[in-house]
Amino acid sequence: MLVLTSWLLLTLTACDAFTQNSGSPMVPIPDRVPSGPLFRSTDELLTVLSEGGVNCEVLRRREGGLDCMAEVDGAKVENEVSVFDTEVIGEGEIGKSIASRRKEPYSHTLVAAGNWYIRVLDPLYAPEIAEALDAVVLPPLLPLPDIPKKPRYTDLDSLADALDASVGCEGREREKDVVNAMTCVTERSEEPCAYLELHGTFAERDDALRLAVSVPELSRFIVTAGNWSVQFCDRSLGREAADDLGGAVVS
Repeated sequence: MLVLTSWLLLTLTACDAFTQNSGSPMVPIPDRVPSGPLFRSTDELLTVLSEGGVNCEVLRRREGGLDCMAEVDGAKVENEVSVFDTEVIGEGEIGKSIASRRKEPYSHTLVAAGNWYIRVLDPLYAPEIAEALDAVVLPPLLPLPDIPKKPRYTDLDSLADALDASVGCEGREREKDVVNAMTCVTERSEEPCAYLELHGTFAERDDALRLAVSVPELSRFIVTAGNWSVQFCDRSLGREAADDLGGAVVS
């Protein structure tokens, strides 16, 4: 009888452990997603979005969200807005949803912060919507090549000097709305043909690369390594710079 009781106790304990660990694993929200703003409803989000300069007219409502049409830089941009109960933030539900949206077969571009995200159907305008809401853009998780960890540059001018020694970088102009970004004119171009950017982390760099290649309107040839990337409008310039700067090619 003692043997049987011990066997039952061992079996129940094992089953209980299996049940506790058999749930789907937690999926954290990406580190660079801000913890706020938090919204109680999709309508509250749209109000703040409008105050940020982007009006989004409601097309249809659905459980947990709505679809709306925004006008950004004169273009009509459709968006899918999803707002979660703040109690599920710690349960990983938002992280799971964001991860599934960014992966294949969906490969969506999202703007996210706090307890919400917006799927922007035209990724070209995602940065403007993110800026209006103090959020970040999360591009689809497209595959990237192996990217060298070096060289790294301490400032944008050092990267520009290295590019200048390769294919030229004259007429440098810093971007007003993007920190640590500039454009310059290369040897075989009369207008700015190179867009240089320094990135705070590898994750930020990879998101910037994925966003660039996910926008069909931007026909760019990208070279990257370490904490930097350079987008070229000329493929031959990009290949030459990749060899000289020791970068990987993303196109």
